[in-house]
Amino acid sequence: MYTLDISGHHVHTSEEVQATIKEGMDQLADINSHITSINVIVNSENHQNKSELIVEARVHIPGHDLFASVTTDKQLGAAVDALVEKLEKQLLKHKAKHEGRKHHPDARDVESQEEREEQEEFNELERRDAI
Repeated sequence: MYTLDISGHHVHTSEEVQATIKEGMDQLADINSHITSINVIVNSENHQNKSELIVEARVHIPGHDLFASVTTDKQLGAAVDALVEKLEKQLLKHKAKHEGRKHHPDARDVESQEEREEQEEFNELERRDAI
């Protein structure tokens, strides 16, 4: 479970806007269950009669932060989709990089009781030169 913080600068973040953003961020949580928090900032800027929408997100995973930003003149839904796509790529890259790593370098794989018994039986047969 993660905490989601949505803020708007020069933009009112209505319940509909928040629902759109939450839906996109839930897709990220499906990819990586270790996400602890996501901060999203929606910003609207006007330059020479042209309006831009900037959506930024910072995703925190223990030991790592991911950041993405999208600038568009389109609707919020398209901006959130593009943002989610960028963050998905980063999450998948991070996941692939850390897949298979153990938390402790000298930690051994834990064997079941059955595996231990089979190994002992094999060692005993090998010791008797039966194999």
